[in-house]
Amino acid sequence: MKSKNLFFLVLSIFLSFLYQATYATHIRAGEIIAERISTQALTYRITVVGYTDTGSQVQFGPGTINFGDGTEVQLNTASDISFKESLGNQIEKNTFIVTHTFQGPGNYTIRFMEFNRNDRTLNMDNSVETPFYVETWIRIDPFLGINNSPILTIPPVDNGAVNVRYIHNPGAYDPDGDSLAYFFDENVVRPKQAFQRYVNNYRSPGSGEFSFNREDGSANPYISMDPLTGDLIWDAPGLAGQYNIAFRIEEWRKVNGVYEMIGYVVRDMQIIIENTDNRRPELIMPEDICVVAGTRIQEIIQGSDPDGDDIRIEVFGDPIEISSPATYNPLSVFQPSPGIINFDWQTNCTHVRDRPYQVRVRITDRPSSGPALVDIRTWNITVVGPPPVIEGVEQIPGRQAELNWEPYTCGTTAETMQIWRRLNSDPYEPDSCETGIRAGYELVGTTDMDTFSFIDTNNGVGLSPGNTYCYRLVSVFPPPRGGESIVSEEFCITLDVDVPLITNVSIETTDAENGEILVRWTPPYDIDVSQYPGPYTYELIRAEGFTGNQSRASIVTTSDTVFVDSGMNTANQIYNYEIILLDQGVRIDTSSKASSVSLEPAILNEAIELTWQFDVPWNNSIAEYPHEVYRNRTDPMSEDVDNFTLIGEVNVTTGGFRFLDDGSHNGIGLNKDIEYCYYVTTKGAYNLDFLTYPLDNNSQIICVRPDDDRLPCPPVLTYEGPDCREYLSDKPCGFSSFYHDLSWLPDVSGDCDDELSLYRLYFSQSGEENTFELQGTFSGATLSTRIEGLNTMRGCYYIIAVDRSGNESEPSNIVCIDNCPYYELPNVFTPNADGTNDTFMAFDNPFEKCPRFVQAVEIKIYNRWGALVFEYNSQSSSENNIFIEWDGRSNNGAELPAGTYFYSGTVLFDANDPGLRVQKLKGNIQIIR
Repeated sequence: MKSKNLFFLVLSIFLSFLYQATYATHIRAGEIIAERISTQALTYRITVVGYTDTGSQVQFGPGTINFGDGTEVQLNTASDISFKESLGNQIEKNTFIVTHTFQGPGNYTIRFMEFNRNDRTLNMDNSVETPFYVETWIRIDPFLGINNSPILTIPPVDNGAVNVRYIHNPGAYDPDGDSLAYFFDENVVRPKQAFQRYVNNYRSPGSGEFSFNREDGSANPYISMDPLTGDLIWDAPGLAGQYNIAFRIEEWRKVNGVYEMIGYVVRDMQIIIENTDNRRPELIMPEDICVVAGTRIQEIIQGSDPDGDDIRIEVFGDPIEISSPATYNPLSVFQPSPGIINFDWQTNCTHVRDRPYQVRVRITDRPSSGPALVDIRTWNITVVGPPPVIEGVEQIPGRQAELNWEPYTCGTTAETMQIWRRLNSDPYEPDSCETGIRAGYELVGTTDMDTFSFIDTNNGVGLSPGNTYCYRLVSVFPPPRGGESIVSEEFCITLDVDVPLITNVSIETTDAENGEILVRWTPPYDIDVSQYPGPYTYELIRAEGFTGNQSRASIVTTSDTVFVDSGMNTANQIYNYEIILLDQGVRIDTSSKASSVSLEPAILNEAIELTWQFDVPWNNSIAEYPHEVYRNRTDPMSEDVDNFTLIGEVNVTTGGFRFLDDGSHNGIGLNKDIEYCYYVTTKGAYNLDFLTYPLDNNSQIICVRPDDDRLPCPPVLTYEGPDCREYLSDKPCGFSSFYHDLSWLPDVSGDCDDELSLYRLYFSQSGEENTFELQGTFSGATLSTRIEGLNTMRGCYYIIAVDRSGNESEPSNIVCIDNCPYYELPNVFTPNADGTNDTFMAFDNPFEKCPRFVQAVEIKIYNRWGALVFEYNSQSSSENNIFIEWDGRSNNGAELPAGTYFYSGTVLFDANDPGLRVQKLKGNIQIIR
């Protein structure tokens, strides 16, 4: 009898093992890659990569690939696998490839699901019976051009050790050159078992359940991913076993100057942690570098193992994958420690791009026993365009400059050539790898790469004689890779003084009717006297405004080079002047225009801010010549300059044309009851040695009191989105990360103060009076914001404006946003323990039917004779489960027969609108067994 029982025991163990090996436990990790293979049709090559457990007899497949457009294909048997590759550590890489043509532009989520994951994953429930699911999202848009998803070059097969920092990097690169970002937020991206459905009871490996200390013994272990490099670090595992995580690799493309996400790949991966004394190998990496396209990069990468084990150094990333790729040797072989590899990359013009190339280097040891450990480092290589070469700049008729340059070295790959100009020289040498132009230059033209010259007309008005104009070139490479060249050398030209130069437009008397302006100019020093022998006379032309010809009039014709223009409104009007050069009464040419200086005050409490403007052909921004600010409060109209005192000198090259008078110059604050008067003297110069500098020009005199008693008007506040129901349509049940986009406009109508300093935004979740609290403070130039990190959609806002004196407006209109409650129950379920539809519960798929903003659920279920068979109240339940999840048994645990039952109940919602807070439930439910 004893031997017979032993036989049955052995038989049952064998059958149990056979069952597990045959029907379950094989998928560890995977991802989906989408590659556009046609420029005409929307045809993609879809590659599904699955990493399986070779300890299982179950083969990869059958699985379902859904293309997100209503079609799907079945991966039926192992014969459909394109190829397999053993990666060691009981891991096999299975690759399945299929082509699919989408019917039109759109956003598509490509999905793959297969049964089942391998057994004994610690941070989810019952992994052996949990389906494996991954997805990739692509955006097909003709305005974006060709779009391929990121490609992952490093398999997720690295083992780790207890109490040792674990690192993984997917080695992702984008074949289109789009920017990549790595998103790892376990509240949003975590392993799934189906579309929009997470695995059961997922827990973070970095939680206290599985991690106890960091590698160095300190507290606060963690698991995180660098959003820029993609380094996934778990510091440090505390419990041996296998874990699964998921993360998202996003691709971003700059569209009209703004980055937009145009696709992502989700990798679901497994981490196997073991107890071992093995120590992690180490890498010695080169410094990050930047090179000009055409440079050959030859570097040595070193590695060693502290235990003396053999090591293997491998290189991944886009430099290895692109055209004209980098190489390294020895190639993926083990070598004694310490060891090296030789990296070699001949760069060329096709490699220029805005982002660095991220070279991923992985070192793996080969211990005599226990798991192999790895380390991964990132080496950044930036490839920039070479500098363009200017051949020369020369002056041509019409006060224009013609710029010529050599054909660009990378002319077949660059897209445009930019021409930049500044007044006077800035002979800087760009720093290593510095691309583009520095501040101080103005973009005056852009050409294609088949053009090698440019004529600068200064927007048709001509350049100013006597000034020095300096030019540089920058080549720009096309999106999505982008990139710029190093700036060219600077070439300068000083225009001949063959016309008069205006040197002064200075307000001498401020008056609304009898103002005076002093105008001075020079003779045409560089004129061709053989062609124009003289004598010369000058016609002075005056117009209103900084530029233009409004109220244009001839003031005087004279042989002198100075004139006082009188009888004008210098208190409130701006004037500009030009000189027409006459040779024996015949018009030859015209000078550049020059305007008067306009001074404007901003009234504050006990302070006055002054700003001034002008439009002149000379340079009024020279650090050597600070502008001067004068103040007088006794007699603003007095011609006695002793009544005005110099109170400030402004270096306009750093501070701009602005000055704040708050009494700081003498330590005496301003009095709100006193009127203060000001004028400014600007100072500038031409780039000519024979003139006397600085060129001094006065503004008009203004008088104001520092008594800002005007209040701002309330701004107008607007909610921009998102729409609650639309935003949640693709979010899982229980999602609780919301945002509000708000914008506002100031009201400066009527007598409202338009000198705004800041805005204060207030928030209340309920919107009730006296519950609003300060949410944020924003500068006066900010007119919108996004409020993030909200756990609900409901809330109310108002905003106030604050002027520069601290005066506050009344509150704006109140804007309220509410939750969009939802709760729906099915009308049938099958409690037969097959793992599908086993309980009567609120929908959790599709996401559009998820319970949203539910606080509590109470339900009673009756049989067809009206007898109460089951009742549930989530508020009295220890789990507070608003899904109900009734298993078809009565309250006393008896299994109820198949048939139709009736229910009634109430759902309480989290909402501000009273009409949304309660939903009555009533319906019937059929049990099918």
